[in-house]
Amino acid sequence: MEREASLEITLKQRLQEDLCWMDYISGSFTIFRIPTNVRESNKDLYEPRMVSIGPYYNDHRRKRLKSIEDQKWRLFRSFLGRNTAADVESYVRSVKSLEDRARQCYSECVDLRSDEFVQMLLFDGCFILELFYKWLCDNPDSLFKEGWGPSTIISDLLLFENQIPFFVIEKLHNIVQGETSYNRDVFLSRLAGFLTDEQPSQPPRKMAWPETINHLLDLYHYFIVPTRHLQNSHTTPDSPGLWKRRLMHWITPRTNQMHVTRPPRQVPCATDLYETAIKFTKKRSPEDLFDVTFERGVLQIPPLKIDSNQKTLFTNLIALEKHKADGRQIVTSYVALMDSLINTKEDVALLQRFGVIHNMLSSHQEAAIFFNNLGDGASFDYGNHYFADLFTIIQQHHDSNWNRSWARLLHDYFNSPWAVISVVAAMILLGLSTLQTIFTVYPYFKPSQG
Repeated sequence: MEREASLEITLKQRLQEDLCWMDYISGSFTIFRIPTNVRESNKDLYEPRMVSIGPYYNDHRRKRLKSIEDQKWRLFRSFLGRNTAADVESYVRSVKSLEDRARQCYSECVDLRSDEFVQMLLFDGCFILELFYKWLCDNPDSLFKEGWGPSTIISDLLLFENQIPFFVIEKLHNIVQGETSYNRDVFLSRLAGFLTDEQPSQPPRKMAWPETINHLLDLYHYFIVPTRHLQNSHTTPDSPGLWKRRLMHWITPRTNQMHVTRPPRQVPCATDLYETAIKFTKKRSPEDLFDVTFERGVLQIPPLKIDSNQKTLFTNLIALEKHKADGRQIVTSYVALMDSLINTKEDVALLQRFGVIHNMLSSHQEAAIFFNNLGDGASFDYGNHYFADLFTIIQQHHDSNWNRSWARLLHDYFNSPWAVISVVAAMILLGLSTLQTIFTVYPYFKPSQG
């Protein structure tokens, strides 16, 4: 009986603790953990290499990333000198007032004492802002003067798990700038420019920023995905609407594969599309990576630079879109498109020749592997995603008997200047022979006069 009573007390105590925790949290988490099985297979894509931000990698601070913690102290001192009217106590007091709200943002209970948690938020927020302020004054910090420093630091700041709530960063910025002089839109655009490696001398981009931004990765996502894509998350830019696709269904030469009930899961690779006379051109709007259009056999894609940090960035953006409440997986849809277009090194070489991609990796084969592995994490509803209409019309164009016959004609008879000259010469000779025959036969059939 004693053991049963003891177990009953233990269970009640645990239930009471859980009830307190459930009462404490809001249920609207914004900073999540990557599932263990996903993170363990790709640790280098989710874990910070140089800078730990937030509580999830607190052990990294004490061990592998301890050196950067000393740099945070240095930047904290520099940050305090930007507003002499505000002392340490005022900063601590302001962040302390946000503690409960900040704890509610994390999907896991943060096992840090109050002072430890507040200090972490304060130091991490000041670290981010001080790097930003120095970039804005065109006087980058010494951490950014090392060749590997900027790209590694920015990459770490944009990791899905490596975040603090954005309202903490905004609060610290308000104290430095003053509440009355704070221009939110300019601040957000400038900070996003810092994260995207823009030049500080460029004017801030005019954007319709949302009322709530969760963290730096969320800010980056809003910046690179224009509002028009978010507002029309199931309609590809310039793609035909439902009525136009029905009209195309009747006027396009029929094949057995034309009767598509759901969008295809993928489109043929770039070399296969090129063999069916589909042309590739780069769009002159590199600031909008998702402005992909297909019209009259031409697939226009904004240029994309591929380097070692892009895979980490895309992987974490995909993770963010999986957890966003609105379900607008535009980056995920774009990755699925590029994964379909690129299967082999020949696809990479073709797209690079047309300026669609700029491969900064060691080989075309490595770039192909980059996209193939990246596409593994792009799981979503293939029947209802941002580029679903684009997938459909590309597949229909590719499967059309007329388009395939025309492509075969081009490749067989117009695949080189000499072939074109030969065909033109043959047509001229045929025309001359026809005229000669007409003039030869005509006198015999000419009506007699008289």
